[in-house]
Amino acid sequence: QSFPCIRIVQPEEFSIGPHADVAYGHHPCSVNFYIPLTRIGGSSSLFLESRPGAEDWHAMEGSFGDAKHFSGAICLHWTTENKTSMSRASLDFRLLDGNMYHSLKCGGNLPGGQTDVYRKSPGYYSKCVKQVLEDGRIIWKRISPTSLTPPDFRMGFPWTVNSWDKFWRKVSSA
Repeated sequence: QSFPCIRIVQPEEFSIGPHADVAYGHHPCSVNFYIPLTRIGGSSSLFLESRPGAEDWHAMEGSFGDAKHFSGAICLHWTTENKTSMSRASLDFRLLDGNMYHSLKCGGNLPGGQTDVYRKSPGYYSKCVKQVLEDGRIIWKRISPTSLTPPDFRMGFPWTVNSWDKFWRKVSSA
């Protein structure tokens, strides 16, 4: 995913109900990464199941910068109403192994198929390669596209805001 999604959930706010990302058109082989920018736990957390259909809900626990990954494309995950006194802030993004990218055709025109809206047009994913530098450090280098496509609604907040005036009026009235 070229741009991470920023999520901010204030006290008494609800974010999203149980879902697996394939329901929103994501590739079933994508892997979700979740990076809290605040302490997470209890009602200020992301809940998920350990494997598809298990429904053995557990809360992610952690603090600033703890990178977590899970199979969000096929495992249900959700958040509760934030019952803490602190806002929860996080980044999330998806990675997809290059070999898997073309393993499935966008199936919108196939019986029982679904269009992968994230591959339908360019910009959501960037192709990167792993490089080991002479000093042993590892870097990931974007090779395609060579420049980033401007972000759009598929990246989530803040790219989903249609009217910043309306957004700021809501924030200031809260």
